Amino acid sequence: MEGDYIYSRSICIATNANCNLQCTYCYETNKKNVDFDVNEAIDLLDKMLKEPTERGTKIKLHGGEPFLVFPKIKHLCETLWKNAYPEFFHIHITTNGTLVHGHIQEWLYKYRDKLTIKLSLDGNEKSHNTNRPNSFKSIDTKFFINTWPNIRVNMTITPDTLPLISDNVIFIHSLGIKDILAHFSLMTDWSKGKYEQIFYNQLILLVDFYLKHPHLKPWSFFTYDISRIIDDEPYLAPCNIGQLKAYDFQTRKYYPCHMFFPSVGGENLTDELTQIDLSTDKTEEECCIKCPFIKLCVTCYAENYIMRGSISRRDMSLCSLQQINLVALFRFEYERLLHINKPTPSDIRKMITIQKLHSQITEIEAKYNLK
Repeated sequence: MEGDYIYSRSICIATNANCNLQCTYCYETNKKNVDFDVNEAIDLLDKMLKEPTERGTKIKLHGGEPFLVFPKIKHLCETLWKNAYPEFFHIHITTNGTLVHGHIQEWLYKYRDKLTIKLSLDGNEKSHNTNRPNSFKSIDTKFFINTWPNIRVNMTITPDTLPLISDNVIFIHSLGIKDILAHFSLMTDWSKGKYEQIFYNQLILLVDFYLKHPHLKPWSFFTYDISRIIDDEPYLAPCNIGQLKAYDFQTRKYYPCHMFFPSVGGENLTDELTQIDLSTDKTEEECCIKCPFIKLCVTCYAENYIMRGSISRRDMSLCSLQQINLVALFRFEYERLLHINKPTPSDIRKMITIQKLHSQITEIEAKYNLK
């Protein structure tokens, strides 16, 4: 099962800490050479799946690189699949793709309907290898696309690849990939560079690209629902934190998500994190509370905690880039809506939002002297 299906619950299993790559932006700086206990994982999931929910369970297998421990992955999946559970479940695996060849490909193809793969791909060969040295040619992208036509790609933006965003997004689409989930690299000080105008130029190129190719699903930066700004719904984190449980086999503890694992934040993460309701907004910064766009602000509570000592203290170095993305997003939605003959209720709400927030968007353009 692919796409944006909403499960009743989601659990992330850390399969291993090892990885065969050395990505420049890797946030797992405290990892140890520990693989998961596959029988313990089976027991844990077996108990969970015996308790049915309304919309099923999403099981995420996350590394390191999970396919370094493929025999364990295979045993775990096949054991769960052969059992008759009252609970619907689907297994998702995040991979860099470099090890998926030969017998691993054969196994994945055989069980393609029971598995969903999320592939990490940061753009064209030059950009991908900038972030993930000498790995691009090891990825059989055709296999992934042919096996999962709606595969979602994880695209990480770093300071080195930000000037090439439009080229990278267009390249990924040219491969036949429809779903691009992009995000800025975490644990990065984005305040060190002057990226505003460069980022804006890249976004405008993508606005023009998507307007000329309306059949394509826009990359994730252009899929935020701007009408949330004016609705009465509370802030919801853009990830599924608050609904996710992540189990770490190093500590044998549950965490709010894998970003809170000691392999990321070190051994000093406190148990209080497991007691906090992270499904609602925890912002304390006055400028954030007053910001009219806060409902569309992307923040990582784990990064906030690790880098700034509190889940409530957002990364202000990304604030300018997020505001600039909103300028481009409003422009994209405005131009798109102009060409719709029969607007839906959602389209109408978006147009109302554009009208109400026009002055604030103009202020952002002036603030950063966007041209």
